[in-house]
Parts: sequence; C-alpha cells; structure tokens
Amino acid sequence: MPAPRLSIRTTVLLALVLAVLMPAVALWAMEQRLAREVQQPLVTQYRQALVVLAAEALAEPLWTVDQTHTRAALERLVHEPSVRAVRLTERRPGAPVIVIVRPGASPPEFDEPQQPDAERPQKRQVLYEGQLLGELEVTFEASPLDRALLARRNAALALTVLQIVAATLLLMGVLYWRLVRPIERLKQQASLLGQPGAGPPVPWRSDDELGQLGQHLNEAQAQIKELVTRLEGQKAELQNMALHDALTGLPNRTLLNELLLRAMATARRDDQRLALLFIDVDHFKAINDAWGHAMGDRLLVDLAQRLRGQLRGGDVLGRHSGDEFIALLREPRTWEEVATTADRLLRVAEEPVHLDGRELQVSVSVGIALYPDDAGDPQQLMRQADTAMYEAKRLGRARCSFYRHELNAHLQATLQLEQELKRALAGDEFVLHYQPLVDAGTGAVVGCEALIRWQHPQRGLVPPLQFIPAAEQCGLIGQLGHWTVRSACAQIARWKARGLAFGTVAVNVSALEFRQHRLVDTFTRAMADFHVQPHELEIELTESVLMTDTDTSRRIIEQLGELGLRLAVDDFGTGYSSLAYLKRLRPSKIKIDRGFVRDLPDDEDDRALARAIVQMARALDITVVAEGVETPAQQAFLHDIGCDLLQGYLVSRPQPVDAFERLVLERERAPASPADD
Repeated sequence: MPAPRLSIRTTVLLALVLAVLMPAVALWAMEQRLAREVQQPLVTQYRQALVVLAAEALAEPLWTVDQTHTRAALERLVHEPSVRAVRLTERRPGAPVIVIVRPGASPPEFDEPQQPDAERPQKRQVLYEGQLLGELEVTFEASPLDRALLARRNAALALTVLQIVAATLLLMGVLYWRLVRPIERLKQQASLLGQPGAGPPVPWRSDDELGQLGQHLNEAQAQIKELVTRLEGQKAELQNMALHDALTGLPNRTLLNELLLRAMATARRDDQRLALLFIDVDHFKAINDAWGHAMGDRLLVDLAQRLRGQLRGGDVLGRHSGDEFIALLREPRTWEEVATTADRLLRVAEEPVHLDGRELQVSVSVGIALYPDDAGDPQQLMRQADTAMYEAKRLGRARCSFYRHELNAHLQATLQLEQELKRALAGDEFVLHYQPLVDAGTGAVVGCEALIRWQHPQRGLVPPLQFIPAAEQCGLIGQLGHWTVRSACAQIARWKARGLAFGTVAVNVSALEFRQHRLVDTFTRAMADFHVQPHELEIELTESVLMTDTDTSRRIIEQLGELGLRLAVDDFGTGYSSLAYLKRLRPSKIKIDRGFVRDLPDDEDDRALARAIVQMARALDITVVAEGVETPAQQAFLHDIGCDLLQGYLVSRPQPVDAFERLVLERERAPASPADD
C-alpha cells in the first residue's frame, strides 16, 4: 500500500509552525550562550576582587597575630552569597589551618585536582609590606551563577514561547481566512461541478490567486452546465433517433417490437385482441428507379402521414423497413372493423401525390394477423402478417389479405422451391427449349425463342411460370438469366458449326435483370466467347420493362444497341402501351399479345386492334409477330392483314434442341404455305 500523504493544509500548517519555532529556538539558544559568555568574566572578576579584598583585610590581623579579628574577617567572607568555604594557611610556625564552611554547605575538597572551574578554589597570598604571612583559599558556589542564568533562560524561554504562540495564532488565523477557508469553498465548489441543481455560482470578492481560481471554477461550472444541458438534449435526441425512423418520424422496428410486446402483455392480461397490419408499397422499386430515391423518400413521407391519419389515437403506425409499414390496432371489436380500417388504408394510399409538378400514384398490399388467434408472440405475429401480405401481392396487389394457416404451407413450399433452385443451378438441371417463328406467307423458319425449362429430378419438366417468380423473389433471376444467355449463345455456335439455318434466337430478359449493368457484360462476354454475331441474337422485353424510363434502363438499351443487338417488344398492347417508346427506342419487332389473337377472326374488336397494330408497325418499319396462333383461321387472317411472323402451337410448341432441329430441316426441305398449315 502507498504511504499515507499529508494534506496540503496540514503540510502548510507544519511548515509555518516549523518556520516560527525553529528560528525562535535557535535565537533562544544563541541568547543563552551569549549571556553565559558575557556573565562568566564578570563573575570571575567579582570573585577575584572579593579574594583580593579579603586577603588585604587579613593582612593586619595576621601581622599582629590577632586570632579574633582574623576569624571574624574569614566569617564575614564566608557569609558572602557566592562563597562556600574559606581556608587560611599561615606561614607562622605552629599556626593551625583555619577552615570555615558556610552553614548548610558541604565541606569542599580543597586539594582535589579534578574540580569544575566554577568550584575550583581561588587562591591569594596574604602579604604585609612584602612579607608573606599566609595563603587564603576561597571556594565559591556554582549555583548562584546557574540560578541567574536559569532565571534569564526561563525569562527568555517564556518570551520565546509567547512569541511562538502569538506568531502561530496570527499565522493560523491568516492561513485559515486566506487559505484554508477559501480552499474549503473551492472543494465544495469543485464537488458541485456538473451536478444537476448545483445552484448559483459562488461569489468571490477577493482578487487573489484563490479568488481568481474560484471565478474560473464558476466559469467552468457554467460551461459544464451548458455542456450537460446540451448533452442531455443530444441524449434525448439520440434516444428518439434510436427508436424512431429518421425519414418519417414514425416508430422504427426496435420501438415497434417493444410496443407490440407491451400491447400483447396488456391484451393477455385484459383478455383482449390485437390486429397487426403489415403494409408494403407495390412496385416501389420501379418508382425509385424512375424518379430517383429522393422522390421516393418524399413519397414515403407523404404516404406515412396519410396512413397515420386513418388510424385511431390509440393505434400505432411504424416503419418496419424500406417501403414496409406496420399498423398495430388495439382492441378491435370485430374482424370487420379491422377489414374496414385496412380498406381505408388501401384507398388513402391510392390517392395521387403531386411532387415537383409530377403526379405519382402508388398502391399498397396489406397482410393482417390477429392476436391471439394467429400467434402468441410478437415475432410469430409479425411473420404471420408478413405471410398474409405476400398472399395479397400474389392475388394481384392493392388489396388486403387475412392470415390463414394454409398460407404457411404455401410459404414453406416457396422456401423449399428456392432451396431447390439453388441446387438446380449448382447441378445444371436447366435446359432450353426453342419455339420457332415462321414467315406468315411461306411458313419458313426465320428464328426461334429460347425458353428455359427446369428438368427436375422428381417432378420432371417444370415450366417457367412455376419457378421464375420464386427466382425473382429470392434473387436468383440474375444467375438464371446469365445461364440462359450463355446457353443460347453456345447453341448458336453449335448450329453454325453444323450449318443449320436457325435464323435469329430471341432471349427473354426480366425486369429485374434489365436494371442491372451486369446484363450488358453478360451479353458481351457470351457473344465474344462463342463468336455470336449481333444479327444472330435478339433480346425480348415486356412493355412494363420499357415503360420504366429510368436513366439506368436508357443506358443499358444504348449499350446493347452499341453491341448491334436488336430489341423485340413482347406482350405488346397489354397495360402500358405507348407510342412514345416505339418512336424513341425503335424496336426491330413487336409481338401482338395472345390475348388479341385468341378470338380472331370472330371478335370484331380484336380484328380492329390487330389491323391497327400492323398498320402502325408498317409505318414505323417494325416487324410484327403474332403470338399464340393456334388455328388456321387465325393464321389466314393475320397473313391477310400483313402480319410478318407467326408463333404458336399451330406452328410448334417449344421443343427440345433435337426436335427443333428436325423441324427446321423439314421446313427447309418442304416449306409449307399458310394455307397448307
């Protein structure tokens, strides 16, 4: 353990005490030494003078041999305050040695050589007119001198102690008022720094160093208080940001889960029900691609406000992710009330939005799950509502769907299909079938459309309508499109090597593939690897893809055009028909949708539409292909109105490679006329 340290206050106090005490003690000791040095010679002189006077007083009695006066002179000498004893040794033969000791004093040792200077006898010869009469020895007491010095020392010590006490009290008072007390205030002031409710600043009237430090602490406290206030505001803002969506201000997924958990606990306690609505914007990605993400964000903000306006005050609307919202309805009385709320949300979502002079319109699909009917925990309830939402999209979008237990089976089947698709890509289970395009007049094969099929090991040949939507949903459509393009180019290379007149091979491209720049790289590499010429390959796109007139789509079309690839518009006339893109993109072919061919030649409207499409295409120098031709009457009518090419079961179903090759060879040997077919 570290040695304990003295506080600053104790250290300063000890230093001040020592600073006062040490000089006083040193001064006192020095004064005592100087006093002794000064008084000692005076005492010696006094003693010597006393002995001299005594010797002179004894000269007359000794000369006259007057014992009485001699003894009287010696006794007077003994009674001097500092004399201890006297001894007189006469030179007269037979004279006794006279020793007189002061009453109460111990007899001295006159002949003892080891005696202190203060007690050593003072000797003096007694002379009378030059004749030695005797020797006088006087022994003095040391205590009178010591008592005088002790008295002086005590007086000096008392004055020194008084000086020390007075100086100490004065310094301690100054120390307390100018150091200790301000330091205590500084400690209290420092302990309150950053604490809420610290009170007003401490007033400092002095301008010394501690006062200046206190003023600095006041300034620091004000700054810290301001910083704490700002940090508390930022903390609240961060908490709000952590629990709310930055774009719409709605509760985010974290807060939604917490609110849902609390609502379910309350509903469980009060035996109530909850309804969870999973809301997804239809085709929102197309809006982002067409008008940009900034416009899409503004649309989401407007949509969030409109959706929130259709809910009750106790209900909750939150943003789950991207274009997905969650509505939590508390205490719905009946499922009809929930359905009514969902219908209101559907209607308000479809209202047009005007942003920057543009009119945008969207729709939403709503999935509904009920607690406790459909699920008993928040995660499961969310999954059930999500499943119901995908069912609403499958049924055509812009509608609501309640969760049903059989939807889970459909979801599980979809997930299983996605896993099987991944294994099929890894195991090369896909094949291409080819449906021929023939000349409407001569019946000669002028090309074909490459159509992907899945050769499933258990279910046999699976048509694309059963797995393409799943591939688009799970993100595998890009890999399927890559495989289709390369397989078609490889087959073109094989046919060219055999000298087969296959015409032009058309490859379908989905909307998701078309929005990726990798599509251009796929065609570029495949054509280079298999030495495919631009006129031997064609791209088929639906009208819905072309109508998403985004910068990405335009750049991809331009890049494909630079490769020399021709463009065919599939399903022409369904939903989004526009003459503007025909003028702008100039496709090489348009394919009349089978919905306009099915009732030919009996339906008058279909006859008028087919003639109009053919005449418009001829005016723009675009080849017209009729899809879904199944009867000779349809073939004859289309030929009569000027349709260029035919495709359908009347000519041939999609065929494997070997069957298509046989059909091409048969048509080459004996081309048939339309009437013959």
